Amino acid sequence: MASSDKENAFGEFAQQGFAAAPSLDAYESVYRLVLTAYSYRCALTGEQFQPDIGLIHPHLEVIAIRPRDAGGPLQINNYLALEEHAARAFRDGLFLVEDDYAVVVPNPDALPRALAIRLHTSGRLVVPVEPLFQPSPAHLAFHRRSVLGA
Repeated sequence: MASSDKENAFGEFAQQGFAAAPSLDAYESVYRLVLTAYSYRCALTGEQFQPDIGLIHPHLEVIAIRPRDAGGPLQINNYLALEEHAARAFRDGLFLVEDDYAVVVPNPDALPRALAIRLHTSGRLVVPVEPLFQPSPAHLAFHRRSVLGA
């Protein structure tokens, strides 16, 4: 008996309403693209790191501004390249980023001093030159709302 296009080989129908998850290759591609777009530089401190040939960079993390489980897209403008301490501070909401990339520290006493003294001198994130690769204001606003509970 032949099966229809919507029926699999076991005679079961495909479940509707679920999109296929992005492949591991898609995540790796975005990871590599973010590191390259940021020139292996921490967006918060501006510190430059050497490219690494391994799968995971030993000093930089690629952090979602709006997490995937909260509807964040797998697009470069939803990610930041941050060194490990800055990545932890971002995830913990110890600093926020305005639409113009100005860094705001709501509670300066909560930000580790070792990180506070390394903030980029401009008071802004160091972002890629290419506008398509720069953090999206909509994703930054989502992060601010989630941290501030607004």
